[in-house]
Amino acid sequence: MKILISILFISLISTSVFAAELEKSRIKSNESFLAKNNSITYQGNVRYTHGALKINADKLSRDPKSRKINVTGNPVKVTFKDVRGEETQIVTPEIIYFESTGEIVAKSSTQSLIQIEQTSRQDRLKLIGSKLNANRKTSGGFSFTLTGNPTRFELQRPNQPLIEAQATSLSSNGKGRQTRLNGNVKLRQGDSVMAAASMLYDGETELISAQQSEDGSQRVETEFFWDKEEQEDKEQP
Repeated sequence: MKILISILFISLISTSVFAAELEKSRIKSNESFLAKNNSITYQGNVRYTHGALKINADKLSRDPKSRKINVTGNPVKVTFKDVRGEETQIVTPEIIYFESTGEIVAKSSTQSLIQIEQTSRQDRLKLIGSKLNANRKTSGGFSFTLTGNPTRFELQRPNQPLIEAQATSLSSNGKGRQTRLNGNVKLRQGDSVMAAASMLYDGETELISAQQSEDGSQRVETEFFWDKEEQEDKEQP
């Protein structure tokens, strides 16, 4: 029995290692250059794939030892589709991607900010910021933290008014299609404006919840507005 268990254990390890080795990267480009340190630079119409991750760029440099790639473009487009079919697209001037960990780091230029678009079912979520830390290997989906001055949030749902918000940062843990807005959050939808310390958008329930600050100094506030002339016309007999 012990021998059988040992064989099964070794078999499971071998299968796991073999599956990991199957996830390979592939690069296509117009031309490539091999440097003395064995790093390779690809230029012109670069197409890079690594598992479910795809990158379109103008230039890509890869260090085979560290498995780190530097990517630039006008712009760089990163696309990732998770097991649920939800697609995340990142548009940015440049990124650094670590193949071994799945980490993505991006900073915007003064002329072009980072844009993230997530589509699921019929919803479209657009996020805009200046600095991004993301990871495609998070259990349950694509995780990220996006910061800016401010960071912007736009949500379009079928037959619903556009929801617009701004915050210090936005984050997602990759699970449950949840996006959290942190720091002096201001949200507008239709004729209402809401302010709070933080808010949470749940893509599964399509609900947005707001929370006050931990010390209670910033409570949740909501304002409604309407066209004064239109209101007066409605009040006339």
